[in-house]
Amino acid sequence: MTITRTVLTYLEHEVVNPASKFVEKYAFEMPNVTDLADTYKGTWYLSPRQHTIEFVCYNVLFFVLLRIGLQLFRKKGSAFYSPRLDQLTESISSNVLAGHVMDKAVLVLLCGSYALTVYHKVFGDSYMYLLQPCHVNLLLLIFTMVGPKESKVTRMAFNSYLHYIWATIFALSFPDTSENGLYLVMENFWFGIGNTISHSLLEHYLLLLVPIYLIYTRRFVVFPLSFSYAVFSYALFCLFHSFILSGLGLLTGHNLNYMLVPPNSPLMHTLGKYYRLVIYSGIFVSCLVSRYILVEVFSVGLKIKEWNKRNGLMRTQGIPDIQKMGIKLE
Repeated sequence: MTITRTVLTYLEHEVVNPASKFVEKYAFEMPNVTDLADTYKGTWYLSPRQHTIEFVCYNVLFFVLLRIGLQLFRKKGSAFYSPRLDQLTESISSNVLAGHVMDKAVLVLLCGSYALTVYHKVFGDSYMYLLQPCHVNLLLLIFTMVGPKESKVTRMAFNSYLHYIWATIFALSFPDTSENGLYLVMENFWFGIGNTISHSLLEHYLLLLVPIYLIYTRRFVVFPLSFSYAVFSYALFCLFHSFILSGLGLLTGHNLNYMLVPPNSPLMHTLGKYYRLVIYSGIFVSCLVSRYILVEVFSVGLKIKEWNKRNGLMRTQGIPDIQKMGIKLE
């Protein structure tokens, strides 16, 4: 115990304290008192010391998880090298050509929504908030639409996004319209008719429906369920928060996705300085729910269609012929 205490004391005085002073010196000049009713701007809700320790620990943890998840996923015999993926890739080419015009229409909607978001953020002097996860997810979808479908990077980007659908549903359930006041912004934020405002955000509505469209039109291959890929996607999402959003938040004083100050809720107030740990834990569960439950539910219609097709082939061609075609009978 004495040796451990000595080492910790040394690290505290020689590493943590100097690093904390460095963070406080170069960070944006923020107030020490936090008004939890206004979480738009950052404060020193967490001390410079805690920011320093968490920045190092979380980034190391998520980077390790990222590497482990990707390595396990890419192992021979994993979902990444499954023969089923090659069969699916060959089967989607005709569907992509058939839906080419519709793909362009969807892409125009995505780009138009993002353009309105950029207009709002730039002219509203809040351009840093273009880094909010939902806006970045919109860019991710645009990238998957314009990227080559045979590219592994494009496939991985789309399948990673399938783990983040929870964020869209959360935003639809708890919308924040406090920063929307410019012309066309509310129309982009709320999707309604006349004076009737529905409870769906246009941008988030697209974020929720476009992946379903891409799944049902076989625009992209959906990887088989893989826990290792879920870990990879989770670590990628959290690294974006712990490294980019947290770092830029300290430099600019913007509370990007609550990396500096927690949301104004009784639960977050109770958690105090440990709120980020709970958020990261909740994100992991949410990523699993998105991929293992939500995406599977969204794909039920497609699976029923495939099942009916297999039954039809069995009735017309017989089981032996189906087995020769390499179609797995379940």
